[in-house]
Amino acid sequence: MAGKSFISNMLLLILLNVLVKPVWILLIDRNVQLLTGHETYGLYNALMNLSLIFSILLDMGITNYNNKRIASNQGDIDQALPNLLVAKLILAPVFMLILLLAGWILQYQKSDLYILFLLSVLQILSSLLLYLRSNISAHHDFKADSFLSVFDKVLMILICCWLLYGGPRLNFRIEWFIYAQIFSTGLAASVAYFIIHKRYTRLELSRFRFQQMRTMCLNSLPYAFLILLMGIYLRSGSLMLERMEGAAENGLYAEAFRLLEVLNMLGFLFAGMLLPMFARLIGKNESIQPILLTAVHILMTISLGLVAFGYVFAQPTMQLLYEDESPYLTHIYRIVLLSFPAMSIMNIYSTLLTANGDMRLLIRIALGGSILSIILNWFMIQQWHAAGAAVSAWLVQWIIGLVYIHFSRYRLALKIRPDLIFRFVIFFALMIGFNALFQYFKIAFIPAMLMNLPLCIGLAFACGLWTKKLFQGSISQFSS
Repeated sequence: MAGKSFISNMLLLILLNVLVKPVWILLIDRNVQLLTGHETYGLYNALMNLSLIFSILLDMGITNYNNKRIASNQGDIDQALPNLLVAKLILAPVFMLILLLAGWILQYQKSDLYILFLLSVLQILSSLLLYLRSNISAHHDFKADSFLSVFDKVLMILICCWLLYGGPRLNFRIEWFIYAQIFSTGLAASVAYFIIHKRYTRLELSRFRFQQMRTMCLNSLPYAFLILLMGIYLRSGSLMLERMEGAAENGLYAEAFRLLEVLNMLGFLFAGMLLPMFARLIGKNESIQPILLTAVHILMTISLGLVAFGYVFAQPTMQLLYEDESPYLTHIYRIVLLSFPAMSIMNIYSTLLTANGDMRLLIRIALGGSILSIILNWFMIQQWHAAGAAVSAWLVQWIIGLVYIHFSRYRLALKIRPDLIFRFVIFFALMIGFNALFQYFKIAFIPAMLMNLPLCIGLAFACGLWTKKLFQGSISQFSS
């Protein structure tokens, strides 16, 4: 019943995130920036990206390595859990010291370094939560993993609603926002550990062996280097923009980028579900084509539909979120939004190559992407400021996404159907056309957004991207 389980749990994952993530972006994160201003939030955003780049020092690739290993042999959790938890405990202070040293080298002020310290605590807890969740998803317990994927956000929403809409609103500080995230993430990590303790294994430190921990960490180093390089090409633009053009300009970029971050959370969670399934199928030498096609058809259709609506209704979107009709902000948002399908491609095909063990290839691709990102950002930010960072991100992500497809096809003998590309192009063109008609007839933003749901589903079936045969074929493939 693996195929049926995959589809039902994928739909649960999408539903939970559709319910929670818009609330987080529209009621919380957006209002934090509106209350604190472009400069304060722009600084926070740059420091957050700096902490994310260095967060690999907390993990050293342990989470991805653990997910693949436990998915292939679930009994390994008894030995892996104590050894890898101790490893993360050792890595935490190392990460914190290196991150603060990097902030000092980049000449951040004392108050900025305190924010960076808080973010280091948040990253430590976030890394712990992701590691614990990797044990749950590796056991194919997708319902529990889906719950944990939004649990911390639900807690943050409840806490921040009181901070933003209650008594403290007038004196709100960005540090409070970080405190709320620290508490919520820590509690979510505790719940994740409780699930592991009750369902899979108990933590017994007597099983800890230094040599085993060392071997596991060394085996995970390729994952660590890969994630570091991916962090550079995904996050360096914001950090370089803040250092080169100032926090206020980065605040504008953060406004435009915010919705893309929310949308990509779905793809990121999707990838977390695909990794253990790809690893299991490849390990058993079974065909991955049906589950891969299901993932591509669903995620790419959703991403293209969202981009079509967002591109046409970019100005009303920015007006609704920020009460800002600036053509400059709208222009940045449109460029950023065009990266979303590429990010969906990257989420699917990088996960496939990871499950196949192509670490050297992935590292070479990520290294090339990092160098390209830094070079493009250096020249484009000087020329076009925040818009330059957006163009750089768009170019880098599409190039890397297409490279992933090329090597996935070559390494795994995948069939690429030209007619599928044509169907996606037709679907996207029709979505753009219908939304342009909505705008021409002056249909308001909210009604147009609601009309896009049945429109997207209808066109997906009309273009042959979503079919009963697609889903039924995937279910029958894995139900034996």
